[in-house]
Amino acid sequence: MSLSDRHLALRAAAQWHARLGELPDCLVTRRQLEDWLRLDPMHQWAWSRVERLQCRLQGVPAALARQTLSQDASTMGRRALLKGLMLGLGTATVLGGGYMQAPEWFADLRTRVGERRSLTLADGTRLHLNTASAADIRYDAENRLIVLHAGEILVETAADSRPLHVRSSHGDMRALGTRFNVRLMSDRTRLTVLEHAVAVRNDSRNQATIVQAGMRLDFDNTQLLAPQPADLSESEWSHGLLVVDGWRLDRTLRELERYRTGFIRCSDAVAGVRVSGVFPLDDMERTLLVIGQALKLKMETRTRYWVRFS
Repeated sequence: MSLSDRHLALRAAAQWHARLGELPDCLVTRRQLEDWLRLDPMHQWAWSRVERLQCRLQGVPAALARQTLSQDASTMGRRALLKGLMLGLGTATVLGGGYMQAPEWFADLRTRVGERRSLTLADGTRLHLNTASAADIRYDAENRLIVLHAGEILVETAADSRPLHVRSSHGDMRALGTRFNVRLMSDRTRLTVLEHAVAVRNDSRNQATIVQAGMRLDFDNTQLLAPQPADLSESEWSHGLLVVDGWRLDRTLRELERYRTGFIRCSDAVAGVRVSGVFPLDDMERTLLVIGQALKLKMETRTRYWVRFS
C-alpha cells in the first residue's frame, strides 16, 4: 500500500463519511457505501481509520469539536462536514483540490509525547514504542511487517517461519533472528542492532547491507554507508532511562525535549558543557533540576512548557 494510495483511499472514505452524515437514513447511500467497501480491502482500511478518528474527536475541546465530526450532522452541510473531517485528518484545503496527510494519525499503534508502550504481537514478538511514535502492524500468511511512521521502536523478534521486516520512509530492515532499535528522524533512519543482525535495503542499490550486533547504520533513500560502532545505551529508553556519557548540554536537552511537551533550551555560553549520568524519563522535572544543580547552572522557568539553562 503506497502512501499515495493511502491518501486517495482516505480522501474517498472521508467523502463517504460526510455523505452518510448528511443522509444517515438513506438506504441507497448505505448500500452504495457497502459496495464501495467490498471493492478493495484498502477501502475497508481507510473507512476504519476515519471511524477511529471520529471517536478520537469526541474528546477534543468543544470549540474544535463543533467544527469537526462531533457536531450533529443535521446542523451541517455535506461540504462543511467533509471540510471538518479532512481538517481532523491533518489535511489542508481538500475542497480546493489538494491535501497532505500524516500517516501517524491512522497508525495501529501510537504513543503521545512522554508516553512509552510495550506489547506482545500475535507471533510473540515484543514491540516497544518510544515517545511520540506511530507504527502499523501488517501480518499475513507469508510475511510480518512493521511500518514505522514516526518516532522510535525496539523490536525483540519471536521465532517464526515468516520473515520479519521493519520499514521506514527510508528503506527496509529484515530481522535475522535479532533484537534491534529503529529511530525515524526527519532526514534519515537510524538502526541499532543489539543482538544478531539485520539486513538493510533502500533505493540506492539492490544488495542488502548486513548490520551486526553492536553496530548502527544511519541511512536515507540515497545512501547506504558502512555500519559504525553503536552506543548500545541509547536503547535504555525502553527501561525509562536516558544514559548520557560526555554529551554536550545542548544535545542532552534536545533528547530530553522528546519526552516533554514544550521547549528545553540553553544559552550559547553553556551549550558545550559536558554532561554524564543516568536520568529517569518518567520524572522530567526532577531530571532537569538534577542537571541544573550538578552543572551549577541557572534554570529559568517561565511556564511549565518553557525551561532555559544559562
